[in-house]
Amino acid sequence: MLLNLTWLIPGFPIIASVFIALLLLAFSKTINRLTKPVSYLIIISLIFSEIIDFILFKKNIAANYLLFGSQFELVIDRPALITGESIGIIFLVIMLFSVAKLKRRAGYVRYFVFLGFLSGLAYLFSFSGSLFHNIYDPLISYLDNINFSF
Repeated sequence: MLLNLTWLIPGFPIIASVFIALLLLAFSKTINRLTKPVSYLIIISLIFSEIIDFILFKKNIAANYLLFGSQFELVIDRPALITGESIGIIFLVIMLFSVAKLKRRAGYVRYFVFLGFLSGLAYLFSFSGSLFHNIYDPLISYLDNINFSF
């Protein structure tokens, strides 16, 4: 059941960003005035991704999930979930800081669309499998050797 929801981890931010980008293309003046709802929608999508990632991490679920038939595979394991969680927290802090400190001028909505899409792509990178493991497995194995626990 939970493994079937893994596509939602990168999916929530990407879907929310694409949805807002399409609305921005169709109704640019209206969407540019709705800065708070747009930013909150993308932040909420990222929070849902973090919740699913945290639940999978706590339940120690590790498997490969085929997405789009056999075209794309998400590799769900402990290092990928830890990295996904940390990436999500970093993007969440950036978004919350942006809501609090940035002035709502032209380009604000595009900025949040870009951040949401970039966070979804970062999640996809962490669940990509071999490319991720070639980079991060030496670091994770080193942390395991010095008895650093997560």
